Amino acid sequence: MGVHEVNQTITRMVDSTMSTDSASGEVRELLLTLASRAFAAAGRLDDDAEAVAGLEQAVAACARLGVDLHTTLSLVIGAIELVVDVAPATSPFATDSGQVLRAVRTATGIVARVHGRAGRQTQQSIEAGQEVAAALLRGDASKVLGQCNQIGVADAYAIVALYFPGRRGRQPGAPRSIAEPTVARLYSELGRRFGPSALALLGETGTTILIPDTAFAEFTAIAAFVETLRIADGNIPTGVAMRAPTSELPLVAEQVHAALDVVVRLGMTGRLHRFSDIAVEYQLTRPGPGRDALATLLDPLEDHPDLLETLRTYVECGLDRRRTARRLHLHPNSVDYRLKRIFRLTGFDIADPTGLWNLRSALVIRDHHTEFAAVRA
Repeated sequence: MGVHEVNQTITRMVDSTMSTDSASGEVRELLLTLASRAFAAAGRLDDDAEAVAGLEQAVAACARLGVDLHTTLSLVIGAIELVVDVAPATSPFATDSGQVLRAVRTATGIVARVHGRAGRQTQQSIEAGQEVAAALLRGDASKVLGQCNQIGVADAYAIVALYFPGRRGRQPGAPRSIAEPTVARLYSELGRRFGPSALALLGETGTTILIPDTAFAEFTAIAAFVETLRIADGNIPTGVAMRAPTSELPLVAEQVHAALDVVVRLGMTGRLHRFSDIAVEYQLTRPGPGRDALATLLDPLEDHPDLLETLRTYVECGLDRRRTARRLHLHPNSVDYRLKRIFRLTGFDIADPTGLWNLRSALVIRDHHTEFAAVRA
């Protein structure tokens, strides 16, 4: 078997070993490096310090990104098995089973030792950061706590509230674990992009992230970070970001999570929003007589679900009757007819700016109260 065939076999082995929850490009590259180094070092682990160091580095890198011990061991042992498969008939790996066992035993020891050490270091660092984040969000003596944990506290932060859809098989109410690949990737990317003072606090279906204002160069930098957190099905978590002085973090965090709840209920998922971009939707959902009055505007359509669907689709399609017709599988004239019926029943003409604003606002309020809620971190 030539070099090309060996590389192809390693690639197939990595792709079959990866769990769907860790299917990111960065994780895949690390696993390919791990398997390749294990293959190259299999016969030299007893007496070659460079080979041992290379394997240790690859194992540690995988551990930091949340690759579990089982996956790491499977790849390393699989790489050694591949060495045996391609070894010439006169090779010690083909003639001496004891050498194969020694290689497996040595490699297993390296993986267990390095993976355990990296996991403990990561756990301690994350727990310290979570402690500081929790104190900041409570408004406690954050500066003292930050100094105790050797984590600097900034004068202002970008607060990012993130929502992750429920993971299949997760028990309701169960907190997210830092051992999960998605969560491990979150912490790894957060530190790499924004430094050790960037903090995250895990919740059941989401996370509160605090990025020091000095690291918050642009909204696009945070959006790029969120895009790296694609979950197993390729979807991007939903988030809302807003800047706040450290002294106002508790209040602003509540507002950001309330805004996140709004965008998730309204189906505005799969991207990061500036708070200012969804301020109208947020304000419309706040309790008060204005909201209550707007909420009644669509009552005449309660018995006409086809008209409600047409109104919602028409707004989503940018008031384009042809796009609306295509999405609803109707003739454009049928859309016009339904819009006229909406006017007759509600008294608001969607062709009039004031009528459109009232109807769209009523839709926001209605959808917010009928769709599912995001659970705050």
